[in-house]
Amino acid sequence: MNNSIIIEEKPDWVSWDEIHNVLWEAHGDNRSKGVIMDNNSLPGDKIRDRIGKDGKMFVALDGDKVVGTLALIKKTGKEWYYSGDGGHICFGAVLSDYSGKGIYRSLYQLAEKTATQMGLTVLTRSTHEHNERMLKITKQEGYCFVDYKVYNNRYNIVRAKWLKDCPYPSWYCKFRYKWSRFWVRLRYKPGKIERFKVIAFGKRLINKLKRILKN
Repeated sequence: MNNSIIIEEKPDWVSWDEIHNVLWEAHGDNRSKGVIMDNNSLPGDKIRDRIGKDGKMFVALDGDKVVGTLALIKKTGKEWYYSGDGGHICFGAVLSDYSGKGIYRSLYQLAEKTATQMGLTVLTRSTHEHNERMLKITKQEGYCFVDYKVYNNRYNIVRAKWLKDCPYPSWYCKFRYKWSRFWVRLRYKPGKIERFKVIAFGKRLINKLKRILKN
């Protein structure tokens, strides 16, 4: 990474509107491909509120210019892959002119180090299923696919990384993810909740299986 780039927690002089501007610009190519992610269109004050008082926003600075962002949000919940306090990585972006310089990886390394210092044992991420580049990057970082979600306009893939040893065998993680994907796509379409109809279940099951196998 260029030595002139500084990676640190967001200083007070960096505005939340500037964070929004970087996110919006950096994800322009995704939008042009129809890969729409709600977080990246939020105004600055909504980003601040989403992160909350326990969260951290990290930035990459080239002088006084913000060229990259990444946030760590502390979440408490109960899923099959974690229970209690966990960390969620989001609001990741690097401006296109600075892509390929190791900035994103440096932001992530700082977020992971901070999560460890906070006593968190698992990190999660949720990404549009067609954001292939980010899904590939997180696999390289040691994340496992663990869940599948439907939102108003898209399906998202949830990944998890345990900061110590993974408590589950790899086959079990794959099974839980594939089952989640099958179940969600069987029941839901983006923007519409489909209810089960027992009479049509067999036909729908076969049709869904055919589509999933093709994908």
